[in-house]
Amino acid sequence: MPFYADTPARRTRQLTADAVCALLVVLAALAGRAVRSAVSAVADPARRFAEGSTSLSAQLHDAGTAVARTPLVGDDVAAVLDRSAGSAASLARAAGEQQDAVLRLAATLGLLTALVPIAVVVLVRAVQRVRWARRVRDVRALTGSAAGERVLALRALQHRPSRALLGVDADPAGAWRADDDRVVRALADLELAALGVRRAGRVTGSRT
Repeated sequence: MPFYADTPARRTRQLTADAVCALLVVLAALAGRAVRSAVSAVADPARRFAEGSTSLSAQLHDAGTAVARTPLVGDDVAAVLDRSAGSAASLARAAGEQQDAVLRLAATLGLLTALVPIAVVVLVRAVQRVRWARRVRDVRALTGSAAGERVLALRALQHRPSRALLGVDADPAGAWRADDDRVVRALADLELAALGVRRAGRVTGSRT
């Protein structure tokens, strides 16, 4: 299956379209990365709060351990400090869970921001390329015979601009019906040129 056209003009347009497609993919990936970074930044306060609460919990626990050795009031004060340390630890866990949720959301949004446009761009371009390749395969199969030339000429009559057709002959349809070799070949060349295909080989087969 052909990948690029034979003629420079059509090949240049294809390469340009492929380059634009690649650029759009890169831009979509960068946009996804930017979205992920922006949403992840929302988790920074929760992260700092979790770190501070964890540090406070550790300090309260250490203080409770130290106070517990104090005669008479040590145990009571230590119990209060331990409860406070537990509360701080609970706050740290809650903040950590919030941070994790925001980071998961950031990853999901970033991925969707990148993948959705990438999938659309790649799919559209792939459909265009496959459709073109199939048309080229079909027209190349027709160029080897006189009957195929007439089919190509008929396609040109159906799809090519009027100005191009009149440039071949004043009455291209009439000449095609009359089986004018020159006009049929010129019309077939129009159809081949529209797809960027060069003629290969000599037309064979008799005309009836």
